[in-house]
Amino acid sequence: MRGWTHFLSGLAMASFFPELLADLRMGILLPVITGVYGYLPDFIDFKIRRFLWKRDYIVDPAPWDPKLKIAPMTIKVKDVREDKRYQFYALEGVVTSVLSESNDRIIFKLRDDTGEIRVEAFMDDYIRFKKIYGDIKPGDKIRVPGYIDIDNEGLKLVFSDAPHPQYIASMIAKAIDEAYESGRMITVKVFNIRMSGDIYRRFLIHYDMPTRSIKVYIGPLVTTGGVPIKGTEVPEYRRVGEAQTKYPFLKTYPRPTVIDAFSGPEIGYQKTKLPDGREVVEEVFIPWHRGFSHSFTAGILFALLLAPILYLINYHHIWQLVIASMLGYWMHVIEDQLGFMGNNLLPPLTKKRIPGLMLGPNIYTGMNFATSWLMISLITWNINRFTTPRPVPLSDPVFLLILLIPTIVIYSYGVWDSIKFRRLYKVYWKYYATLEALNEEELIGGI
Repeated sequence: MRGWTHFLSGLAMASFFPELLADLRMGILLPVITGVYGYLPDFIDFKIRRFLWKRDYIVDPAPWDPKLKIAPMTIKVKDVREDKRYQFYALEGVVTSVLSESNDRIIFKLRDDTGEIRVEAFMDDYIRFKKIYGDIKPGDKIRVPGYIDIDNEGLKLVFSDAPHPQYIASMIAKAIDEAYESGRMITVKVFNIRMSGDIYRRFLIHYDMPTRSIKVYIGPLVTTGGVPIKGTEVPEYRRVGEAQTKYPFLKTYPRPTVIDAFSGPEIGYQKTKLPDGREVVEEVFIPWHRGFSHSFTAGILFALLLAPILYLINYHHIWQLVIASMLGYWMHVIEDQLGFMGNNLLPPLTKKRIPGLMLGPNIYTGMNFATSWLMISLITWNINRFTTPRPVPLSDPVFLLILLIPTIVIYSYGVWDSIKFRRLYKVYWKYYATLEALNEEELIGGI
């Protein structure tokens, strides 16, 4: 849910206490703190815990230019190294010689003040190269974007408009293997690819569990809103990167990992045991999020911390506000449990996230609106029933039912949307049900 939805939810809890409503009527704004408590779990995670979390791997397929804040970064020839293989950069220099050129390929040498390197363009990229640069000759000064590669003759720059997905796939596979071997959580930060004009290159990370392979698909350019731009797809020969892992892994978050307009995610990989005792590496999406901070336990503790502060300032309705704040905190946990990721609900009794209900997976905005409407309705209903005489002369159940009609309709559709999604989800997981069958077929690469 959005932050303002959580704030409204916390505020709605204050409206159930006549004493807190009376304070608000008199201009005493302390009960508004329940709204703050409704937002507090996300504040803890995104404003504090996020910056304290250790990142073991930084996966940056197309580093930003430090001045322009877009990709690709312009580097010197001396900075081209094997550990940057498949990353997206740009080189600027003078053409010293054209080594060869045919109908679908050109190879030439480019020199700057730090050295000389081969540059290659072939097939569809050769056609695009010719459209941009025309017939190049020694002495021409050009800036060439592409990804770094290596062959028998050494390092080279391959002209392209995107990084090669093999870099991302190899880094994810390496992190999974390290998580299994070390026994600790390995966290990977994956950056997005920002091009000029607030345009982003989309890519998708797919976990092929039965074959123990990570597949990365480079997609088209998209707008900030995620709308694909026609004609910007990359050629087939550099669209997919694949890397094998040594050890089995398990993806629990049902959506594919798609990175485009927003800052890329952080993904944790943690060795764990399945119910049958087998060990796998489990994906933990955004590992610093939805942990202890998103629990009923945390709600109790943070609410109790409020009590001495209210006592020191001599507030007269301490426990009403403490309980309302706790309920506001809990509402955040409950609302987040309606989605995919779920929360660690009752630590220390629970050790990890409990999967969410997946309610309304394809109507995220609608679910936010319905929840906000529900909270505004509860505030309105409580104000009406605690006011004498009542502004709306209807019985409590009738008035509440009328107020909740939009919420009931949207939530009902959300339930149906969830049912449809779960049906597709079951079909999706039939493929991964082969995990069991592959237990005795190590040559294929299952668990």
